[in-house]
Amino acid sequence: MKIRVWTITLLLTAWVGATRAADWQVVLLKPRGCNYCVYLEEALKRSAQLRQVQLDDGAGGSVTAPILRRDSSELSAREWQELRALPYFDERRWRAQTAEGAAQVLLKRDGVIASAGDIAESADLRSARIPADVTMPNVGTDVFSVREARSKFISELYIQSWNLNWFYRLALNPDVRRSRTSMNWITGNTQTLTPPLGKANVLLMSTASGAADNEIFNALRIEEIRDVLTHSVGTIPDQLHLFYGGGTAPGANALELREGRMGLVRREVAGAVPATPDAVQRIFQSIRSQPGSRNLLVLIGHGNPDGAGMWSSATPLAPSTLRLLHEYGGGDDVLVSGNCFGGVMARAMSCGFFGARPDIVATGCQADAAAVAQSRDYLHTFFSALNPGAQRLVDTDGDGAISFAEAHWYASLEGDVRNVTYTSVDALADAWFDAHPDALPQRLTVREILALTTEAPAAEAKTLRTLLAGYDGALALPLDELAAQVGQRDPASAAPRVLVAQLARRLLFLKNPASNSDEVMRTQSCENRSIAAFLKP
Repeated sequence: MKIRVWTITLLLTAWVGATRAADWQVVLLKPRGCNYCVYLEEALKRSAQLRQVQLDDGAGGSVTAPILRRDSSELSAREWQELRALPYFDERRWRAQTAEGAAQVLLKRDGVIASAGDIAESADLRSARIPADVTMPNVGTDVFSVREARSKFISELYIQSWNLNWFYRLALNPDVRRSRTSMNWITGNTQTLTPPLGKANVLLMSTASGAADNEIFNALRIEEIRDVLTHSVGTIPDQLHLFYGGGTAPGANALELREGRMGLVRREVAGAVPATPDAVQRIFQSIRSQPGSRNLLVLIGHGNPDGAGMWSSATPLAPSTLRLLHEYGGGDDVLVSGNCFGGVMARAMSCGFFGARPDIVATGCQADAAAVAQSRDYLHTFFSALNPGAQRLVDTDGDGAISFAEAHWYASLEGDVRNVTYTSVDALADAWFDAHPDALPQRLTVREILALTTEAPAAEAKTLRTLLAGYDGALALPLDELAAQVGQRDPASAAPRVLVAQLARRLLFLKNPASNSDEVMRTQSCENRSIAAFLKP
């Protein structure tokens, strides 16, 4: 008996010793133009941990790890392999963060990546609110001073909240991520909207955190979309729910450029309420309380790779959060977004349509009302497809109804040529090609791309044929690195739009047997529905 106890004790001692002897190392990726790196360094400076950091596991234990800084986001082939082995790793999100110059962290144990992510993931700031005098300053307040005050508040919030302990705890237990995506926040507010939702609803939401990033574009587009749906689709007032600005007068809630001068103004949208996190919670509580409802959510304004802004919120509405909200609500939810990087939301709802890929900016968000009136941004062209005069051009299958897909391809073709639009099917295609890179040709000729249109849906075939009209059939076009193609493109170039490559990838995917999955067919069915029928009360 004594020998057995001694043996067990020896084994436990050896295990504990091995655990304590693990070699931990923090690697900070700090490329040129790194966003927020200065705040991370300030946080480390305040804790006197510039060269090494004491990592706390939250239960009384800790280890010391040296800090290695790299002036790049480049990773070795082995590091990519180790990242992909992490159970929560999202390569598309990582690459989007890299493109944005994020401050990324690798935590290595014995030379192997044990956890990783953007430093912004180390703090849950969903309950943090920007001060009211920054969100809605007095009318006429200098916009640059307001932006500076907002930046100062956010910066201090980051410095006080960001920490490297998160990555240590994540390495020890990947399940701690559930605390950030749990239903606690979603169910924390059980109130619903007033008036309540019906069977078919339209929710128009300005994605701004305060007056200083709420360009007049947002108000004008909300009003335009409301009017188009009312006059061309027959949407009734009870179906419309508008979310814009916030607070009581006389505080400024919008940014306007007038006569060459930028100013903070009060711009009302009749019947609107603030697009706050509270409002977002209420929306999906309301959807949950109306089983079987059909809901069109339109995001209008700024976006970034982490999601869409909410009024007074220090953090955006993240794609993962929107997905949880959608699943919790249980509704049939269609998303249309004009946001930059809007495609990050492509798999967040039943289906979605976007003015930009997850890694590309969109056009729009002008502060000058005259510029908004002349804009060919995605949202304007998408909803103008519903006007009776446009039906001949939009109704490509001739069934007398305008589908979401038809409106999307009309906006893709007739909208601003700088946009590389995106849908949920494109997201499924990209995910499949990411997993099967050998299935994606590096290049196809114009002739080969046009051959894909023979079996394509009418709207997609028309778009691709129009975009390639007049080009030499032997011209070869690259199908990879679309964001890089956009960044390198000469504005005066006469070459085909990058959208051609996006659409070619889509059609290649749809010809592959892998596209016969239930998810793909369900998403295509969602995209091809009539907008008017979807919104019929």
